[in-house]
Amino acid sequence: MSVAAPTRVSFRTAAILAFAFFLIYFIADTSLNLFAFSAGWTILWPLNGITIALLICRPKSEWLPMLIGIELGIGLGEFLDDNTLGSTIWQRVFSLIEVVVSAWFLPRFTTLEEWLRKPRIFIRFVCALVVGPLFSGVMAAVYFKITKGQAFFSALDDWATADAIGIAAIMPLALSIRSQEMLALFRVRTVWRTLVVLGMAFATAGVVFSVSQYPLLFLLYPTLLLVDSLLGFSGSALAVAAIAFLSVYLTTNAMGPFGRWPAGLPVTRDVAFQLFLGFHLVALFPASIMTLERRRMAAELVDRNAQLLLLASLDGLTGIANRRSLDERFSQEWGRAIRVQTPLALVMIDIDHFKQFNDIYGHHAGDRCLQAVAAALQAKVQRGQDHLARFGGEEFALLLPHTDLEGAMHIAEQMRLAVLDLAIPHRAAEGEQVTVSLGCAALTPAHGEDESRLLEIADAALYQAKSAGRNRVHGADSEQRVIPIRA
Repeated sequence: MSVAAPTRVSFRTAAILAFAFFLIYFIADTSLNLFAFSAGWTILWPLNGITIALLICRPKSEWLPMLIGIELGIGLGEFLDDNTLGSTIWQRVFSLIEVVVSAWFLPRFTTLEEWLRKPRIFIRFVCALVVGPLFSGVMAAVYFKITKGQAFFSALDDWATADAIGIAAIMPLALSIRSQEMLALFRVRTVWRTLVVLGMAFATAGVVFSVSQYPLLFLLYPTLLLVDSLLGFSGSALAVAAIAFLSVYLTTNAMGPFGRWPAGLPVTRDVAFQLFLGFHLVALFPASIMTLERRRMAAELVDRNAQLLLLASLDGLTGIANRRSLDERFSQEWGRAIRVQTPLALVMIDIDHFKQFNDIYGHHAGDRCLQAVAAALQAKVQRGQDHLARFGGEEFALLLPHTDLEGAMHIAEQMRLAVLDLAIPHRAAEGEQVTVSLGCAALTPAHGEDESRLLEIADAALYQAKSAGRNRVHGADSEQRVIPIRA
């Protein structure tokens, strides 16, 4: 068995990828440092979460040019932000190791639903959060201790914990941004609901992280769970990312329960805040998976029930509706005809000399004959509201709402001719081919009248058609006066 060689990226494609990611990440890093995040990168660093998401979405043949462009873009942004060239290079090396190690733990991404159902996805997600940032964080902490004299654990927290929080907050959003679930949140019919729920979550987080005199931190997790239950994984990913940035901004501006952190405590403000935020981010992931799985199972259950109901309403041999389905539809249409006072027609159809057909050609041939006749009859049913069913044995019935006797007899004649066109041989029948006899009835039912009356009139018409020589259509009015159509 041959194994296909991995697809290689041409030099031109690689150069385009590297340049595109260089520009994107340079702009992103510069914007974070200058406008939004200069004081908060030691709490949460978002770009590595995006990078890991991109890696698991793209083939490995594209990783090298992507990573070159990404690290050069971030490196230039950091260098222009008053970092030395040597420090910038080493930090980019540590970051490169981190994203590759973290991406290695995660399965390849195809669709969001499929990815979240991968075996042990939560364990693999936690490993990506812990191992990659910790591995690179230890190296970074040693480097900063040697070059800047920074305490090892302080440097480790600034690097590893901030990157882990960033991965947990941003990677789920990056993965779900193009999913069908995300698109569904912003369709015309759902966008206002989405915006209201996200606005509520954002406002709640704003209150939680801006008010310090009241203990409101307990409100955050129920808020995230509510968003997840209403908007699904993609909605909660949006909420988590927005709340993470908002909380970091408020905290670094000395607001909320973590903003005015007392000095002298054994745990610093950043560590306490990261522990709180990290717990909520990690704990929300399995809850989101369980919610998604519950919805999937509920949808599958609805589909299975619909399939079972469909199977229960079909005749196993011919594939058209069965007697049970006809009885249910007959009762519904009868009640509707009484309410709106419109005519309801019924056509009874019987295959002529079918017992003799079975005796001559065998039951297997008889089954094939029934299937062919059913298909020919069904082909003449033009309206969705009309209902053809196998009544029993070689007998069929056609229910025609809003149809008078003349209309029913016209359709019945078309069906008779369609069966003739099949030209199924039958030595015991006149003309030596399979034919059908049809009896039609129509009436506008009155209150208190039973639907069995329409069936009796159609049966009487069918009996008259068979008595008159078969292979013909007869109709009967409400007085059971027979109206023939010549064969």
